[in-house]
Amino acid sequence: MNGMAYGRDMEVVQRLKPEPMTAEESAAQEKIDAVEFEIFSHKMNMIAQEGKETTMKLGASSGMRWGDVAFGIYTAQGDLAVVATGIWFHAVLGQIPVKYIVKHWLNEPSVGVKDGDSFFWNDPFYGGVHGADMGLVAPVFHKGKLVCFVGAIVHTGECGGTDPGGMSNNARSKYDEGLLVPPLKVGENYALKEDILNMFGAMTRDPRTMILDIKARLAASRIAQRRILELIDQKGLEFFIGALRRILIVTAEAARKKVRLLNDGTFRQPRFMDTVGANDRLVKVNVTLKKKGDKITLNFEDTTPMIPDKPINTFFQGIIGLCMVYFCGWFFHDLPANNGLLEILDWEFPDNAIVNAKGDAPTSLSPFTQCIFAHGMFLAGARMTYNLDPSRAVAAWFQGFGVPIFGGMNQWGEPIADITPEINATGAGARPDIDGVNGAGSWFATMSDCSDVETTELDRPFLYTYRNYFQNSYGHGKYRGGLGVGFGLMVHHVPWVALGSFGFGSKFPATMGIFGGYAVPPVFVQVVRGSNFKALLSEGRSNLVNLDEMYAPGNPEQGHRELHHISLTIQPYMNGDTFYVPVGGGAGYGDPLERDPAMVIADLREQRTNAWAARNIYHVAYDQKTLRLDSEKTEVLREEARAKRKERAKPYEEFEAEWRQLRPPEEVLQHYGTYPHPSEGLQAGPPGM
Repeated sequence: MNGMAYGRDMEVVQRLKPEPMTAEESAAQEKIDAVEFEIFSHKMNMIAQEGKETTMKLGASSGMRWGDVAFGIYTAQGDLAVVATGIWFHAVLGQIPVKYIVKHWLNEPSVGVKDGDSFFWNDPFYGGVHGADMGLVAPVFHKGKLVCFVGAIVHTGECGGTDPGGMSNNARSKYDEGLLVPPLKVGENYALKEDILNMFGAMTRDPRTMILDIKARLAASRIAQRRILELIDQKGLEFFIGALRRILIVTAEAARKKVRLLNDGTFRQPRFMDTVGANDRLVKVNVTLKKKGDKITLNFEDTTPMIPDKPINTFFQGIIGLCMVYFCGWFFHDLPANNGLLEILDWEFPDNAIVNAKGDAPTSLSPFTQCIFAHGMFLAGARMTYNLDPSRAVAAWFQGFGVPIFGGMNQWGEPIADITPEINATGAGARPDIDGVNGAGSWFATMSDCSDVETTELDRPFLYTYRNYFQNSYGHGKYRGGLGVGFGLMVHHVPWVALGSFGFGSKFPATMGIFGGYAVPPVFVQVVRGSNFKALLSEGRSNLVNLDEMYAPGNPEQGHRELHHISLTIQPYMNGDTFYVPVGGGAGYGDPLERDPAMVIADLREQRTNAWAARNIYHVAYDQKTLRLDSEKTEVLREEARAKRKERAKPYEEFEAEWRQLRPPEEVLQHYGTYPHPSEGLQAGPPGM
């Protein structure tokens, strides 16, 4: 391996910024016409888009079918130049495995990189996230010369870990997390190696989905390869190589120019998460953005120490990938998405922190910690960018997951293990001039879809009892967040299935509001074992059609009812048992007392809010029968509410002194580090449970 000891390559994961320009790339720059470059960029984006759509149409997992896909075109050195996706972190992190291939396999006699090859990986050390996120790339050669790589990265629902579904609350080390493959050649001569596919199938619970997803990635790569070779035949190899590099140059220059427009300053946002594995525990990710000139520096001092035997640790490269969700989707929304954007970013990670995993620490739930960071990025970023463009300083989408995860046999006798697609049905955050979008998608995969229930039911052992918007699932504010989805599943067609859920935000809100807007309410799971729901269906009982009615007095469903944290360890559920999950809405923007009362009335008419919220949060007076607004009384109620706020006011020093006397229970602080500042030392006590 080019003299490298067997094990992790600590150097290649640092190479997230563009590689130095080659002499060949440099020589081509003067010959690139501006108009031809624009046409080229458009064609390359269309090639990537075709690759993305092909991947989605051919795959089998929920993530692949419903948009958890990034299809990239990389330079011959491994830099991401063009991508089609809404899931930006896969896009930028995909370059690490490609650069690994270039570094280790290109000139390795026993492996090599040749026309017709294909390479697979899912090791989160190189992929940046967790083992369920898997990628495949193929090199593109023109007349024997390597010109680029193409490939797709997608969340496949099963990787053979301790728990089914690709994530494990119970992982104690990376050896509990299943398949962990560094970049590996899986195909030669335009064919996949059946012995390797057979091995992958034997190591996972759902071999059908695993193999179909690999083949989908490869099929899309071959289409992109053909399109690129056609383009090279038309425009010439020199133009192609130079123009692909030009995309990175132009992007980096534009990014630096935009960052220079921001005010210099330091922007801080501590974020807290209430889940460690399946336990209610508090951890802290302290996000600091330091902007100076054309650079933004990420700093994570005062973050909870790494937890060696709990799976919420993340590799630092995953944090950088999640940073790109904010940059590509919000701040640099008008620029191409590629790793040229990272020219403006520097980072500083503590050695001992959950955001900088080391050794054999488990990382299968790393998306939790990454999402907490990303939410801090949204909050700090909104304040950092407000002076430049207030319209882009928005509240965050829901970022606490809240999704069932399952494994077992489906109604056709096939092994299955995956998540349900409702992860892509969260509400968007409120904006400075309008409410958030209902059921917008997933904040990290903004082009994703949540399927229709009939398609999910077709090969999953569930019957949806209902799926619709969940009232008051958003953060209130002058503009409220979009509603999230509430849904119920009943185990159907099969004797039993292993079922659980993952996420955070059952105690401490997963998603905070901005500029006075409210946080998204806590989310949790309800299950009913031995439910009489089938009998209710046969009787035509129709008053169980949403989560609001589930929790209303007079709910006719009977059985053994249980309430659980949203992070619920997988366990068996029997035929007829029901499982209810809320997916959070978006956060609120601005003071709720400034919301137009007519908008509150409209929400009441559409059953997007209720009388309690109208009375106690928005302080709106109206006739409860006709929903006719009483404007004068509303103004009186709001003035009274403002007066009560003033009565509660106190000097900051007094507030801080009182606040410092408060402390969470010691059990909750088990993994936190020294409270309130983890950087001051480690919390004394027994090791993680």
